[in-house]
Amino acid sequence: MSRKSYRKYKTQIQALGFSFLLFLIFTSKVWSSPSFEILPPNDIYADSARYYLTFFEARLSKNLGYTLDTTVSLYLATTEEEFQRDTGIIPPDWGAGLALLEQSRIVIKSPKYMAVNKSFRELIGHELAHIMLYRAAGKRWLPRWLQEGYAMYSSGEWHIGQDVLVARAAWTGRLVPLLSMEDLMTFKGAQAQLTYTESYLAVAHLLDKSDPYLLSDFLSMYRSNGDFYADWKKTIGLDYVSWITTWLANISKQYHFLIFIWDNEMFWIILVALLILLFVLKKGQNARTKRRWKIEEKLNPPDDSYKDYFDGYYDQEDKV
Repeated sequence: MSRKSYRKYKTQIQALGFSFLLFLIFTSKVWSSPSFEILPPNDIYADSARYYLTFFEARLSKNLGYTLDTTVSLYLATTEEEFQRDTGIIPPDWGAGLALLEQSRIVIKSPKYMAVNKSFRELIGHELAHIMLYRAAGKRWLPRWLQEGYAMYSSGEWHIGQDVLVARAAWTGRLVPLLSMEDLMTFKGAQAQLTYTESYLAVAHLLDKSDPYLLSDFLSMYRSNGDFYADWKKTIGLDYVSWITTWLANISKQYHFLIFIWDNEMFWIILVALLILLFVLKKGQNARTKRRWKIEEKLNPPDDSYKDYFDGYYDQEDKV
């Protein structure tokens, strides 16, 4: 091979190697970084939406043992009409966001135009959890309580006072069985709120004190086998109906009478009355003590030799 041919061959090899390197860099970015599309792209919340999508994708990937493999689009609706148009349904009045699972599409109400009962961060985390949980399950059916409970659990939607709602329902025997939550979209506001809270508590009970890989193991098995009930029993250790029946019995015992009383208006009225009564009794006791002191002072007037009590020691030292 001539020197000229060798140089040409070497140049071709270097060009080919450089092209292959660029290909690896490009594909690694595509494979490692999820793709998100925000619509409209110039919305004031577009940058925040992209940040939260990326943040929750990393968290969900770790918990679910699944990496997002599709482009997720998020539409920020500015009116109720836009929200209904892009979701394709008439959602309940308490709905602030919706995940269209097959299309990997999220539609939420823009906080710039519509007030909702969740933070922007929670909304995005909640709806993205729906999409990733669905895909991690191999696009198979999952119980509605598991879907909603995990979405709340992963997005941090828990606030002080929510358990009071469950306490009331437990005391009055109005807890919603997990099996009846499939028709959640038809529930009214208060019942829907109770259902969401119960779903969260069920998922927290399932995950908080268990193997951290329990859910990812179940989803992996479910993706492969497609038998929800058999895979549930293998990973959880108890058949599905027995588990939810046991959970309902335990939650009823946990939220007992004292929690219900704590939330009762009559409890606070009685508490305030007791505090006022204690205050009056204490004032009376202090007044009686002062009167007794005055009587004792009249019967036994104190010696007015002040220095004998306080300065006598130092006076004696000065005389020495």
